[in-house]
Amino acid sequence: MRKLCIIDALLVLALAIAGCSNITPEHSTLVQSTCVRVIDGDTIEVLVDGETYTVRYIGIDTPEMDDPRPDIQAVAELATLANRDLVEGKAVDLEKDVSETDQYGRLLRYVYVGDTFVNAELVSGGYAWARSYPPDVKYDALLKDLETEARETYLGIWCNTTVACDIQITNIFYDGIVPSVESDEYVEVTNTGDGPQDITGWLLIDFSDGNPSFTFPSFIMASGERIRVYTNECHPEWGCFSFGYGNAIWNNADPDTAALYNAEGQKVSIRSY
Repeated sequence: MRKLCIIDALLVLALAIAGCSNITPEHSTLVQSTCVRVIDGDTIEVLVDGETYTVRYIGIDTPEMDDPRPDIQAVAELATLANRDLVEGKAVDLEKDVSETDQYGRLLRYVYVGDTFVNAELVSGGYAWARSYPPDVKYDALLKDLETEARETYLGIWCNTTVACDIQITNIFYDGIVPSVESDEYVEVTNTGDGPQDITGWLLIDFSDGNPSFTFPSFIMASGERIRVYTNECHPEWGCFSFGYGNAIWNNADPDTAALYNAEGQKVSIRSY
């Protein structure tokens, strides 16, 4: 099943190379450069007037190559491949938003190859999450829309293929009653099988944002048992599990996704609303 998702991603990559996100920046001055190296899915090195600079793409985030989850690691490899095919050795135009560099000294830029908006291309293919990094938010709405399309068509990181498992996310209570922090939000997990299941070391994560995450302590779920992981509350009748997070996790206005991974890093359940 997982191989099918990778094949789908490769097909999207072929389309990306052909050029889909043909978006021309408005009212901006582009700096011409040449991409001399692709570091990963969202970072490259460019040559500008004889000087080499590291460029971090604005508004997106691709998975890390060392991610312990096999499916995410596979997408990280594909994202790097997609980025390489889009920009490596090519003339690229760089667009600045507000910030010049990040805390690591990397240039923060939107990147174009001809009419192709590379940042957008990676999001639309499911290789990257759309991320808002204020004050650099010029294309946030566009990138978020492209992410929604990728999610709805199960591309790349949004692939809903999972290994067979009786432990499933059965509900996300996302609109908490507690004002502002919504500490009473929760994700409900159910053992739908006929026998007990050890979920020690399993990971529950806000998949849309990549964090926060909760790792289950030593715990065995009985057949039919339901447990809840609250944003920042402890309810003994539901297992007393909590992200311990001080702010609301689950979006109210926009769609959101939770994912559950077993101790081997395999995705066993994913649920969106």
